[in-house]
Amino acid sequence: MRPPEPVAPRPLSAEEKTVRVDKIKRDYEEIRLKASADYSAAGASFPGGLHAFLRQLALLEREKRADLAVVLSPRELEDLEMSETSAGQLVERLLGPTAATVEQRRTVFQLQRNYEEKFAMTYDLSARALYEREAARQQVQQQISAVLGDDLFGSWLFGEGEDYALFVAFAARNGLAVNAPIELRQLKNEFTLRRLEINAQPGSSPEQMRAARDALARQIEARVVSLIGPVATQAGRDNVLGWLPKP
Repeated sequence: MRPPEPVAPRPLSAEEKTVRVDKIKRDYEEIRLKASADYSAAGASFPGGLHAFLRQLALLEREKRADLAVVLSPRELEDLEMSETSAGQLVERLLGPTAATVEQRRTVFQLQRNYEEKFAMTYDLSARALYEREAARQQVQQQISAVLGDDLFGSWLFGEGEDYALFVAFAARNGLAVNAPIELRQLKNEFTLRRLEINAQPGSSPEQMRAARDALARQIEARVVSLIGPVATQAGRDNVLGWLPKP
């Protein structure tokens, strides 16, 4: 006699999902609080130090997400993460007051979340690791720009940090072209990334690295002068262009 076919589990109601999600969140919050208390009590003697503690927290977040994914559909999980994760809160803060569509916000959230997850447990401060992280950050920024378009991406940059706002104010004070702020930001990004790349080159002597950094500085400065002129370049040296090495 053939055994009966297994009965598929009944889908959870919305109320049941809420109860289970709340319990998962409470359970992991208790674990996180205990881990934090253990770290505080141990101080400098905590095994592995700060990096080990942060890695533990990142692992807890991954495990919590896996447990939530058992209860929620992919869309429901994304809705929850958009309201509760650092990536979701960043998107809300920077795009909340704008005309960005729901799909644009979701796509930007996915890009930012994937970047954060990739590096959540990376505490390597080697030259190669710093270069790879910055390269990934800039790539994500380019992808976000493609999703949002120029105007919305400008709003994103205004909220992300002070660099872009400083470039915009500087351009206005000096009568620069409308595209100058974004191009100055791109030059600064390129300068930062290429310096990290030079530092990460294996087998380079200190003299070779210094020569390469000097050559890069001269090249980027020439491009800044070509973009905004020598007068504006000199005017910005002590503030908005302070990242350029002194001649």
